[in-house]
Amino acid sequence: MFMNFTVAKIRTSATLLLGAYWLALFVATHLPRVPIQFASPSADKWEHLTAYGLLAILLAARQSLWQPLNWKSLGRVAAIVALYGIFDELTQIPVGRHADVMDWFADITGCALGLAVFSTARSILMRRRRLT
Repeated sequence: MFMNFTVAKIRTSATLLLGAYWLALFVATHLPRVPIQFASPSADKWEHLTAYGLLAILLAARQSLWQPLNWKSLGRVAAIVALYGIFDELTQIPVGRHADVMDWFADITGCALGLAVFSTARSILMRRRRLT
């Protein structure tokens, strides 16, 4: 009984964290852009890489609480992040920003790196858990 309650709390917390982050990401990408003289164009790509890497990590972490993590589930996470990146770029147009394919490339690169970091960290933690 206690174990199920704890797992339920962890799942709920992971879902709430993911939802809050995703909402913040959407809002941040749909606000007016800082004038270019104050922001480096290359900094924008690092922001995309980091933001979408973290989104992929949070999605994978939440997914791993519901089903075993494997290549198929990681592929689903990558597809969701890639499709959301396209949606995000296209929905910026009506708010006065522009869609940029290079931003999307930074998004999917961040996703790949995030999934690699998550998978590696999870593998190390699982191995250590088995050894203790």
